[in-house]
Amino acid sequence: MAIFETSTKTGRSWISESIALFKATPSKWMLLASVYVAVFMMIPSLPGFQLFSLITILIWPIFMVIAIAMYRNADNDITQNLSEIINMIKPKIKPLIVLGGIFLLYGMLISLLLNSDVEGLMGMTKSMDKMTDSQAVAILEKMLPFLLKLTLALIPMMMATWFSPMLIAFNNYTVVKAIKSSIAGSLQYMLALGVAWILLTLGIFSLLIMAGIIIAIMGSLAPMLGQLLMPMLVFGCLLLATALMLAFQYVSYRDVFRAA
Repeated sequence: MAIFETSTKTGRSWISESIALFKATPSKWMLLASVYVAVFMMIPSLPGFQLFSLITILIWPIFMVIAIAMYRNADNDITQNLSEIINMIKPKIKPLIVLGGIFLLYGMLISLLLNSDVEGLMGMTKSMDKMTDSQAVAILEKMLPFLLKLTLALIPMMMATWFSPMLIAFNNYTVVKAIKSSIAGSLQYMLALGVAWILLTLGIFSLLIMAGIIIAIMGSLAPMLGQLLMPMLVFGCLLLATALMLAFQYVSYRDVFRAA
């Protein structure tokens, strides 16, 4: 019980500190989040950008180190421009790309293992011109095991990626040691990380619902205005969630590996 209370307190503290960091310079962090969303979510999903999506996985650890360095500077009142941060991490770019390559290979392995499940789901949906209740139940029965497999496959990668880029860049860990330490740190603070994730998710979801209700009321009075504002609301919440997630990743890394 004491462990649960301590973990809950730590998780709440991480989120409150993340929000405080964000509130200090919100425009800066929303801009950083927009770059993250554009480079790692939007552009790779465009048709014809499959090669770019592979490159983004390779460079993702580098971006994470730059982002976390910015949060670390803000937390410690250090003034450092982007070029200075890049120069600081230049000696670590090669191992960071190696780290990205390992995650790319792991992602490809997951894709191969789950390929038959994806093809089965795609085949079921394509063959249905008008879905009946029984067909919807059949898809749901097939989708739930797939989502469970995907979640179980992604958990090790999330644990390996949560701290490892920073451990390589800031703590001079080797790639292998960084991955091991990231997994170990994630396991040790699993409850606190879980509490923080739940709080962050519920907070963003609640904000989305409240803003959605307001926009729905406005839309009932002016439908065109509602149609214009709803995509902006969703995108804004996505940016806010990304900015807070990066802040949370920095704060948890700072506390878990403070001694190191």
